[in-house]
Amino acid sequence: MDKKTMRKNMLKVRLAFSAEQIEQKSAMMWQHLMQTEQYRDAESIFTYVSTNTEVKTLPFFEKIWNDGKKIAVPIIREQKRIMDFVQLNSTAELTDIKWGIPEPDRENSTIVLPTEKTLFVVPALAIDRNGNRIGYGGGYYDTYFSKHDVGFKIALIFDEQKLQKIEELEKTDVPMDAVATEKGVLYY
Repeated sequence: MDKKTMRKNMLKVRLAFSAEQIEQKSAMMWQHLMQTEQYRDAESIFTYVSTNTEVKTLPFFEKIWNDGKKIAVPIIREQKRIMDFVQLNSTAELTDIKWGIPEPDRENSTIVLPTEKTLFVVPALAIDRNGNRIGYGGGYYDTYFSKHDVGFKIALIFDEQKLQKIEELEKTDVPMDAVATEKGVLYY
């Protein structure tokens, strides 16, 4: 099955969940994630801002800040698949909407770079048993990870989005270090 078909199928899986199920499953994932050594040791969490049927991230930002960690969120530049992460100090800073995704104001944001103490929380449509990820097809995360090879990468998906094998891998695809589902965390 090609990636385009897989994406379509995995979006259907997510659309089958009610808003309440998504919230409950997301809370369970974050509970598992926040118990990991990688979360405990992280100084900063580089995470996406959830929309629609994605695994929720925004409801957990306050807890992350209360745990003494910094948060950075992506800002996308359309040309050349460029994505930067900028520091987020409050959800009130999420005022711009780019492709339906809330972003901080680009002009007043500070770009931050990952370190060994960075935990990446990555969106995904599917993950296979080797940590290979299918995203939305833009290549932004793979491009970013090819330039910034530090930190620990964990994808958030619903358990139904786990696959045995993604056949159509490209040399630019960057595998995850772990995946969190509502059932727990799996390391690769």
